[in-house]
Amino acid sequence: MNRIITFITTCLVAIAASAQTADIEVSYVAHKPNFMDGKTDLTNQYILLANTSESKFFSPITEYIDSMNSTPEGKAKLREMSRAAYTSGKLDEMPKPDGTYYVVKSFTGGKLKHYDKVGLENFVYEEPISQWNWEIGDSTKVVLGYECMMATTDYHGRKWTAWVAPEIPVQNGPWKLDGLPGLILEAKAEGGQYSFIATGIQQTAKPITPIYLADNYEEATRINYLKSKRAFMDNPLGRINAKFGSKGVTVKSGNGDDIKNLYVPASVADFLETDYH
Repeated sequence: MNRIITFITTCLVAIAASAQTADIEVSYVAHKPNFMDGKTDLTNQYILLANTSESKFFSPITEYIDSMNSTPEGKAKLREMSRAAYTSGKLDEMPKPDGTYYVVKSFTGGKLKHYDKVGLENFVYEEPISQWNWEIGDSTKVVLGYECMMATTDYHGRKWTAWVAPEIPVQNGPWKLDGLPGLILEAKAEGGQYSFIATGIQQTAKPITPIYLADNYEEATRINYLKSKRAFMDNPLGRINAKFGSKGVTVKSGNGDDIKNLYVPASVADFLETDYH
């Protein structure tokens, strides 16, 4: 394990030499629905690294795995760790991604890039940073010791309520959310299926490193990415067979029947953005 840590540290030092430095690090818990039953609340751990001109929102566990997969030595270490976990019966120790997407913002360029994995495919799209139409309310509450103002907006099919801390002069937040006079520490979508809640905040000098394996992502538009993701959710095995020319890839139930509908329909649980229908 020490050799793995040394190897990763060496890679990160090399990458950090050309990366911008963050001023602030914020930890968030991201809540989302379980697409297999539409009811269970699932959580992912995300981090926002930000300065006034650039930011990256990502899962540290996923980034760790992507960093390992970016080199032959790292891939070998991951296989070794997975094999050891399987052999010992400790499957919960097997390395696996947490949240799958990255959001990288460039405020100087006015653009953001969104990276995500959909089944066996990877997609990236670029779009202008949104001009938000926030409405500031009268309500206030304290989050992590900071007095926050309430703000609401409609964004790509969902209504969001956010709590922003004007005391923190970073106009940013989790996922794509930003555009308020301070840092967004909490945001919830109407209906309760999605939310981001800050759990920690600290000053930092960590580098905002590039996305590992960025060349492995297929360029798309936001709408085409969302439609591809829905096509996968509606028929994952069909999508895999069609994309990669496979035949006969099936999943069987306990009684031997083919399972085609692994995920609930969009009417039960949809994505963060729903304006692709």
